Amino acid sequence: MKTDLRNTTFIIPLRIDTGDRLRNVILTTTYLLHHFDTNVIIKEVDSEHRFEEYALPIIKRLVDVSNLRHVFEEETRTDDSFHRTKVLNDMVMEASTEIVVNYDTDIILPLDSYTQAVEMLRGNSDVVYPYRFGNHGERKVNLEFSIETQEDMDNFENDEFVSRFIGSGYNCTCFDDRFFYYPSNQGLGWAEYGMVQFFNRQVYIDGYLENEGFIAYAPEDVERHHRWKVLGYNIGRVDNHAYHLEHQRTQNSWYHNPHMQNNNQLWEYLKNLTKEQLIEYYENQQYVKERIK
Repeated sequence: MKTDLRNTTFIIPLRIDTGDRLRNVILTTTYLLHHFDTNVIIKEVDSEHRFEEYALPIIKRLVDVSNLRHVFEEETRTDDSFHRTKVLNDMVMEASTEIVVNYDTDIILPLDSYTQAVEMLRGNSDVVYPYRFGNHGERKVNLEFSIETQEDMDNFENDEFVSRFIGSGYNCTCFDDRFFYYPSNQGLGWAEYGMVQFFNRQVYIDGYLENEGFIAYAPEDVERHHRWKVLGYNIGRVDNHAYHLEHQRTQNSWYHNPHMQNNNQLWEYLKNLTKEQLIEYYENQQYVKERIK
């Protein structure tokens, strides 16, 4: 029986730029829809309808997609950068449930972490990070994966990586470090503020959503956490790990992001503002004026 999370919408920003990214969004989406009676919105911004052509037929073969909504928007940026913060804000405003989950395409959590995060939001938390602080382990996943033909789509479940997961009944305890890395409980590091966050939707909106001044990836996750601390929100954290399905790094990752210098400059500016200055800054942002009437 599926767990009731009908009051929750998982929002997944999507740019299928590699074969392993395509594989990962199929696995994360089927995992959510297999285990939970919930809502999923995937917004794809690209030059081609890759999700509809390659991913959706496979997902339909594996799970019921009644609560899955796919939105496609053609990319208009001339530099082909993925404006992830804007895409997330679009989906927050489209969602109508009490809880929204900012969910990366490559993340899977132990089942208890989802329900625990929701319960914490029903308590006194405004946002919940459903994993502990920690460092990441060594990356060992094979990145050579592609779905380009009908034959590839027909044979999706025969891939070792995929068959192991599906064959276990979508049980993440079948994972090991050959394929995944995840936060440990030793020290601080990479996995502090990214990957996935559970929000009270109205508090998310009142806290000025995602800062659309950040393009592609990093350090928007750090800025958001800092902002919410300054604004006085209650931030919870589930004491558990997260599984990250590895993928190649393209121009939109923080490794290669051409906007990284501007992103860092914005973060350096914002982190030094007082609470009053931060509120004034956000109240004057055009995206805030347009989205929050």
